[in-house]
Amino acid sequence: MCGYYRNFMKNYSTIASPLTDLTRLDTLWEWSDECEAAFERLKHALMNHEVLMVPDPQKPFIVTTDASQYGIGAVLAQQDAKKLRPVEYMSKKMPSKKLAKSTYERELYALYKSLIHWRHFLLGRFFYLRTDHQTLKWIKTQHVLSDALKRWIEVIEQYDFKIDYLKGEYNKVVDTLSRGADYLGPLVTEFGISDDVTRSLEEAYREDPVTMDIIHKLQVKDKGTEEEFVMVDGLLFLKKAGIERLVVPSSENLRSLFLGECHDATGHFGYKKTSANLVQRFWWPGMLDDAKKYVETCQVCQRDKPRTQAPLGLPKPLPIPAGRGPSVSMDFMDTLVTSRSGKRHIFVIIDRFTKYARLIAMSETARTKHVITLFMDNWVRDFGLPKSIVSDRDVRFTSELWKKTAEQMGSQLQMTSGNHPEANGQSEQMNKVVQHPLRHYIKPSRDDWDEKLPLIASLYNNSVHNTAGVSPNQLHLGWKPRSALDFLLPEN
Repeated sequence: MCGYYRNFMKNYSTIASPLTDLTRLDTLWEWSDECEAAFERLKHALMNHEVLMVPDPQKPFIVTTDASQYGIGAVLAQQDAKKLRPVEYMSKKMPSKKLAKSTYERELYALYKSLIHWRHFLLGRFFYLRTDHQTLKWIKTQHVLSDALKRWIEVIEQYDFKIDYLKGEYNKVVDTLSRGADYLGPLVTEFGISDDVTRSLEEAYREDPVTMDIIHKLQVKDKGTEEEFVMVDGLLFLKKAGIERLVVPSSENLRSLFLGECHDATGHFGYKKTSANLVQRFWWPGMLDDAKKYVETCQVCQRDKPRTQAPLGLPKPLPIPAGRGPSVSMDFMDTLVTSRSGKRHIFVIIDRFTKYARLIAMSETARTKHVITLFMDNWVRDFGLPKSIVSDRDVRFTSELWKKTAEQMGSQLQMTSGNHPEANGQSEQMNKVVQHPLRHYIKPSRDDWDEKLPLIASLYNNSVHNTAGVSPNQLHLGWKPRSALDFLLPEN
């Protein structure tokens, strides 16, 4: 990456000389202090104003993207004479759920994220897109798309750009940004502080008796203090566990600034993540207590974050049925993935007494008439007409056709209100139960989940239920079906 932009770096060969020597075949690999210093100087040079340019709205932008199993990388650049000069860099870790995806989807994900990141530069003007994945040229002609690809391409379609294929060997810059740490060698995290903040810290040090005492001991070379603290360019750092953390003096403005950077600027996460951000970079007495108070009094968190505690008051469960058959509970579960046969939802039907379940795959656009047919073929045919049906207020359950069918069956509809979905908690809990074993058996592409539903239903119905103490199959059918486990032991 440095070599790609070496034309903009003053004295590049001199700075990189220790690192260049390591690439020779006759040189023993040894990362010395001199190499570390050269690495730091090159990192600083990459972010220097001589390398980065101020964007010119009169010139077209050039976006170069790349993706790997570890992350995505992109560079926003513009032409400067005969050379490309970077405007901004972008790098992001690849989410774990994307790792099993194809190379095409990872590359498209990198394109999607880079366009969102630089929306303010790119939307409404023509630009060039460079990628080392040639199949992205045909993203607008692909007929069969997953739900995720549909969402990404819907955003990508808003931009006006031309795709240029770039061979991987020439895609060095973003290739560096998208690689994992295992391939990059030593990586050092640098925390830069502006000149104004540095001056404020130095002034606050002189007004804080705690930090002045530490600085005074360092000046007289106190051994105990030198083992814990160090002064670098006028700033005081705490050395602990191999990490140098900036010591923040007793200044409300400075501490609020750093608390805001570790909480507000990183996504308004909770106390634990805010504390982790602080501990990696800063130190002052009572820092974690201050972080807790800051998060608890954050106005944005108080206004926007939902409550996670259970509703106040005693639960009011539905009455337990007298036996098997008279009452069933049903719900629709969205898997968020369309299978190869075009199915996306699971129709869950449960006997409320025995906990016996039927799982039926269905399409997302299934109408009420089709749902009634599935119910008749998969439940009524085998177990007869139920006296009551518990469900939520899905449009198919509130339709006139469904109500008329229930009336003909002699079934009473018991629909939960929007404010009390826990009344149908049995189906809601079943949705979670189905998701866990499905993850064990489906392919990484996840498009065969509907083929595994009979297996999942069999595993669930043959397992002992905590409430009844026996399996749903045994309680519902009146006898225990044989399973593969029965072959491990001799018959009694």
